[in-house]
Formats: sequence, C-alpha cells, structure tokens
Amino acid sequence: MTTPYFEDLAERLRGSGVPADEVAGTVDDLAAYIAESGSAPEEEFGPVEEFAARLVPSEGGAWDGGSPPDASAQTWRWTADAFQDRKMLNRFGDEGWEVERVDSVGRFVCRRDGERPQRWEYRRETVLPGRRKAVEGRLAPDGWEPCGTWVQFEYFKRAKAASLGPDAELQAPPDMPAKRFFWSKRFYTFVACYAVFIIAVCGGWLAFAPEDSRTGFLVGFLLGAAIAAVLMTMRLWREHRRTAS
Repeated sequence: MTTPYFEDLAERLRGSGVPADEVAGTVDDLAAYIAESGSAPEEEFGPVEEFAARLVPSEGGAWDGGSPPDASAQTWRWTADAFQDRKMLNRFGDEGWEVERVDSVGRFVCRRDGERPQRWEYRRETVLPGRRKAVEGRLAPDGWEPCGTWVQFEYFKRAKAASLGPDAELQAPPDMPAKRFFWSKRFYTFVACYAVFIIAVCGGWLAFAPEDSRTGFLVGFLLGAAIAAVLMTMRLWREHRRTAS
C-alpha cells in the first residue's frame, strides 16, 4: 500500500539518515496498520512532518549514522484472546512493556526501555464506528492515550509514573516471555462450542434440505472454509516473514 503520505514519510526518513531497510520496514508496518484500521494516516499519525520527526528521536532530528536509536530497547509481539487480553496487558505492563500499536493480525507490538523500563497500565474500550475521537477525548484528561485498534476494540495505555512516581521504574525487569500466544480456557471452550454449532447447522441442512441442493451447499461450504484457511495462512506467513526480516 503506497500513498502520498507514506511516500513523503519515507523520503523524510531517508533524508534524516535512517537506513533504507529500516525505512521500508517502518513504512510497511504503518501502511498495514492503516489498511486494517480503515482510517486516514493523517488522522492516525498527524501531519507527516511532525510524525517523521517523532520517528527520528535523536537530537537535531537526524539519525546518528551508527546504531538505531534505543539500541538497548527490547521489542516483542504477542497476542491474547479477548477473554484475557486486558489481564495480560496489565501483567506485562507491570514488567515494563509499552504497547506501541496492534498490527494487522492482532498482535500487540511492544517495546521495553533497556536502560530505564517503566510500568504501564492498560484499558480496553468497545468503540462504535465514528466514535473513536469521542472516546479518546473522554479518556485523555485522565492520561489515557490510544495505543492500538483491533476490530471494535480500542486499546489505551497510561504510564504509572504519574501515580507511583519513582516506584514506576523497574530496577530488575524479568526476561522477555518465551511465549507469544496466550489463549484462555474460555477461548478454547468458545471455539469448541462454535464448531459444534456449525456442525449442527450443516447436519440439519443436509438432513432436511432438498436432495438436489445438499451437494451444492456442502461443496460451497467446504470451498469457502478452504479459501478462508488459505488466506489466513498466507496473511500469517507474510507477517512472519516481515517480522523475521
């Protein structure tokens, strides 16, 4: 996905000395996020010149030519089901993980400062179409800022330094978790019940539908399921290659 906004952003980042591979990876991730959210990049990130300056944090607004900024920082992507995402977010927030965004396959993209990691807290809001700005405005006075969107969920973060002061800084943060997927028992139960429901519907249709329509329905159902599985597999594989490169 290329737009004048991202083309301008890439040009500004390259002009600031950001390595070409870093520019490509950053722009690809941001474009994927915008494609998933369905919003305009100006709405999500603000004016391109200001956003480019925020992405190049070294003094003078230029890449230092050596290691990338925050070289000691850790990055981690993980996901959880909707039954326990808030619990896991706050657990990892207490371990110093700051969510930067939610990527196109629903993973939380996190960063932890390698020198002075801080505690974070999170909340999730269900946002109806066109109500995002209203929700952001309601939460902003209490220090909450948006950090990601997934389907109808909007995630917000807040640094605990405002309430804990110096105690918000972690002196000995735990190691990065080895897991990347956190599914609850309720999630597996939901999937199992949904599968039983689908099987029951298909069984009922095959039992009572006219003889000449059963074969077409079954073939169409299986073909649709196969196409959905292939598309999801391709999407996950593409995301895996992007993050591994």
